[in-house]
Amino acid sequence: MAAIYKSGEELINEVSKTKVFEESVSFWNLGQAGILLKGTHQDGLICIDPYLTKSIEENNPETEFKRAFQPVVDPGMLRELDGVLVTHEHDDHLDLPSIKEITRVSPDTKFALPAPLVPVVEEHIEKHNIQPAKDGESFNFNGFKITPIPAAHTEYETDSLGNHQSLGYFLEVNGIRLFHSGDTLVTPDLIDRVKEFKPDVAFLPINGGDFFRSSRGIIGNMSFREAVDFCAAVGVDLIIPIHYDMFPNNRENPAYFVDYLFHHYPTQKFHMMVPGERFIYHK
Repeated sequence: MAAIYKSGEELINEVSKTKVFEESVSFWNLGQAGILLKGTHQDGLICIDPYLTKSIEENNPETEFKRAFQPVVDPGMLRELDGVLVTHEHDDHLDLPSIKEITRVSPDTKFALPAPLVPVVEEHIEKHNIQPAKDGESFNFNGFKITPIPAAHTEYETDSLGNHQSLGYFLEVNGIRLFHSGDTLVTPDLIDRVKEFKPDVAFLPINGGDFFRSSRGIIGNMSFREAVDFCAAVGVDLIIPIHYDMFPNNRENPAYFVDYLFHHYPTQKFHMMVPGERFIYHK
């Protein structure tokens, strides 16, 4: 399966030429949970969970996690990145080969990841470029204000210092509020926190989980029903489903997501993105 929209240098050229105006943000789908976000020229460019290699299947040819499509862009093409956000330690979110290549071509790029994971990347990233991400402690990557919040994948896990192993991120840029949940289930605390934040756009996994996947060590996420009901509960303007497209052994048919919306929340805005696609959100 090839990217239906742009890939490679064509995609990078589009990113470079895209102009973002007042109360707008542009983002590109990189597949799985990967999102590339661009604000105004002053805001910069950041990326969330870039899995832009085939490292999982190359490191373990026997794995059932094999990409259904090629990476839409080589990590070495991301020369203009101001920051990278990582939600948790799984290889399709914290991909060390992607991180190493981004660091090589863009040595000033900042990296934020859950504080317990900092030792995993310390030998690959200059210490001053690492932002240990902790619950509720906001920081800025250029014009992006970023606030980490805990993710339950499938429960809240912390290290000995109380720092969360898995995170989602609130992002504020150019008058727009976005929420990338990372891999998580729905919890009462998540509903309360996101409802208070009032995101315009939410990127949420819809691949769910079940007994048979769990028995093979595949950790679940919210289902398409839960993602939709969650957005209705917290008041999201636009839903962008993620984490359903890359691995045939752990994905969901997005038609179920659309069907559930149609029958239960027909006025809820959503968009299904294909790999390499750009979306410009204007408030």
